Amino acid sequence: MKKVTFLLATLLIGGLMLTGCKKNDPQPTPDPTPTPTTAKVIYEVNNKQGVFAASDCFKYTITYVGADGNSVTVNDVTLPWTSPEITVNMPFNAKVEGKATYNEANIPDMVTFGHTPNITADGKLVAIGNDPYQAVSKERFLALVAENSDMLSFSLSEKVE
Repeated sequence: MKKVTFLLATLLIGGLMLTGCKKNDPQPTPDPTPTPTTAKVIYEVNNKQGVFAASDCFKYTITYVGADGNSVTVNDVTLPWTSPEITVNMPFNAKVEGKATYNEANIPDMVTFGHTPNITADGKLVAIGNDPYQAVSKERFLALVAENSDMLSFSLSEKVE
């Protein structure tokens, strides 16, 4: 009888120990990092590419898409140019375009022309233009512009997601 009582007491104490222990709750799974719904966009148009720098005889009219989706135009800009930082809702179709103008009397004998537009979102480069720069004589430049009136224009767009 002592053996049966001892065995029952041991089983009872063991059962109490197993059922009396608090179980650890499983670790909660962390919520995934929410995807940002806005971005800070900046448009830039530079006047340098490698060793080339555009002559300072050019003025630009630059148009870009603002935070509300409407076009914003700035006139008589010299390069380099940077837009104000705008906060946009994503996805956003960013676009910058422009055209250079000049006064023929201000063109130097050797003229360098070109422009490098780019778009950044939250400090990261989203798009960059690849228009080549050229250095030519004034006469050659005027002939090139006469052949191709869009030669001094650019357009760059990219979807920011």
